[in-house]
Amino acid sequence: AQFGDVQFMIEVLKEIRLGTEKGKIWAQGTARVGDHYNVARVPVIKKQAISAYDPRVIEGTGITMMATAQGADHTAGNLARLKSRDMSLEQLLEASLKVQTQCATSDSIGLCIFGRTVTDAQYPFLAEAANAAHGTAITPEFFTQLGADALKLEHEFNKQAGFGAADDELPSFFYTEPLAPANQAARFHGADVHEMYTQLG
Repeated sequence: AQFGDVQFMIEVLKEIRLGTEKGKIWAQGTARVGDHYNVARVPVIKKQAISAYDPRVIEGTGITMMATAQGADHTAGNLARLKSRDMSLEQLLEASLKVQTQCATSDSIGLCIFGRTVTDAQYPFLAEAANAAHGTAITPEFFTQLGADALKLEHEFNKQAGFGAADDELPSFFYTEPLAPANQAARFHGADVHEMYTQLG
């Protein structure tokens, strides 16, 4: 089908709903559909489809999507507005880790990531509220540590499941096909980002 073919999408969803042979294939996600049809350019990391945040130009989010345990998860640490082209790998890793830690904190305590512009700056208030409600004595630093611990546990889980630096790699076409109009190709590889969580201590 051509991009934007609404009728085709209606048929796909119908096939999935009915559980037909085609529907069973299509319901398995981008990576498996790409494998089934021998598609050469499948935009996935760890078999999860990449969202609209193209890692060739939105590099901070790209680094997050490469490294995160979930694979291609922009909600694990989105840096869509970061002006990244003049930043070094080390600067990008630091920025990605910071936002990933904040997102992991929000996930761990059940806060919506869309409220992070408020909650990330209000860890003292969150600590005070939690202490008042539960009789605890946590400090604002607890929330940052909570996010860091979650990231380390996720990374260790994937490590024990057999994931390595090669699993953090972008599909090859991101490196060989510059994206217009910026004409930028991906700069970083799985080996560049795989050990970033060791910086969390």
